[in-house]
Amino acid sequence: MALRSMTVHRYEEIRRRLAEGRSLREIARALGCSRRTVREVRDGERVSPDAPKSMNHPLWMAQLDWPAIIHDLGLGHPLKFLWEEKAQQLTTYSNFWKQFYRKFPQYREASVTAREFEPGERVEVDYAGDAIEWFDIKTGVIHKAWVFVAGLGFSQLLYAWAAEDMKSRNWLASHRRMFAHYGGVPHVIVPDCLKQGVLKCHLYDPDLNPGYAQLATDYATAVVPARPDHPKDKAIVEGLVKILMRYVRFRYRRRCFTSLLEINRALAECIERINDRRHSRFGVSRRERFKGVERAALKPLPVGDIDCADWKEAKLHPDCYVYVEGDYYSAPHIHRHKKLRIKISENQVEIFLRLERLAIHPRCRHRNGQRIKIAAHFPPASQAYYEATPQRLLSQSRFIHPELNRLFVELFNADVFAHLRRCQGFVRVCTKEINRDGRELADERIAAAIATMRRYNKYRVPYLQALLDQARKQALQPQAGRDITRRPGNPMLRYVVGAGASDSPTGPTATSTQENLDL
Repeated sequence: MALRSMTVHRYEEIRRRLAEGRSLREIARALGCSRRTVREVRDGERVSPDAPKSMNHPLWMAQLDWPAIIHDLGLGHPLKFLWEEKAQQLTTYSNFWKQFYRKFPQYREASVTAREFEPGERVEVDYAGDAIEWFDIKTGVIHKAWVFVAGLGFSQLLYAWAAEDMKSRNWLASHRRMFAHYGGVPHVIVPDCLKQGVLKCHLYDPDLNPGYAQLATDYATAVVPARPDHPKDKAIVEGLVKILMRYVRFRYRRRCFTSLLEINRALAECIERINDRRHSRFGVSRRERFKGVERAALKPLPVGDIDCADWKEAKLHPDCYVYVEGDYYSAPHIHRHKKLRIKISENQVEIFLRLERLAIHPRCRHRNGQRIKIAAHFPPASQAYYEATPQRLLSQSRFIHPELNRLFVELFNADVFAHLRRCQGFVRVCTKEINRDGRELADERIAAAIATMRRYNKYRVPYLQALLDQARKQALQPQAGRDITRRPGNPMLRYVVGAGASDSPTGPTATSTQENLDL
């Protein structure tokens, strides 16, 4: 009965009975509390039901600057670090925090429930809520570094890495570095419901990001995201984020970082110190617990290089390009206005429509709007437009006729843009001539037509077409010295009259035919 908590009703009843002159033993037996509690109320040490009793503080508490401690605690620095800096020579840490919470009960933390996991069972990952700022000396711009934090479930071994942003490529790269740091792969990864990992939250079966799901497949592990708005589902990494970021800010509070490399070096130093420190619950350090038990329970790393890719969705624009990370990549024009899936790996970009791969391009890292295209992806009109370049036309003319190539060189040396479409027309006319009559006949006509254009200094596509048509007609005309006469039997037939008598139109048939014509 003496362990019952103090309530307002019991406190007022004690005061009433004390005023009536009742003894301490009688009041304690009647109300179910200790005589010490009744004595504290009588002597004024307990002034209210919920306030702790007033007591004389130890002498070492008068030697501390409590306003400064409260100020640093409000900045987020852990109480243990403040004890190491200000009161380690005066008292123990357990005595320090007990007296601190008695003096300032409003800072007392709520109770938590400890969880136990099997070795190698899980790793919890998350981003630290606050970024670390660093100053670029060259540009004078202040940047932010976002810290990826991970912790194993059994040993709680800490890992952290800072990157310039929280995009998917850095999210996946941080996981690869984490697996390499641990030297193995846990059975389960527990992330938060951020878009880099989870596309759509669900209580039982959330939709994972394709790149994140592919990473889990490559490393033979499973991804089980925490429930939305349930940080206790990943309480280990939440606690490690608090421990790490408080320690980093406290230790480097008077230092200005100038690069991401400096931040990662500082994180590595803090991680080593935290992992090597003796854990209050385990009795050994996190590193000793990891090396002794958990390392052997982790899955082995995959053999060979893993090409972890990032997946995105993009719509194919009317110009047959999709926009990916600052540059444009082509896809077949028949799929315009459709949503396509883009796989961005280390060295290439692949474009998919459902499970069908439509195109594969080398990855461009310029991020300045360059267009990476394949000519077969465009309709004929667009192909003709893209192929109308001086280099393309010079290459085509070299295979058509040497004289045409020399003509193109002269025209382009005079003015490239003024003769671009004219040369395109020359190529089209000469190609049709070769396809119509063959290479041998077309070469003679093309050479003669170009010589004529040079003679009159008239370089026009209709003029070249007219010269080729004229040469073709002349080849169809009869040779000189040959007389064409009609056969008497059929006026539509003709033959060449020769010197022999057998070739003359004589005989009955010729006579009857002539009579018919006379009629």
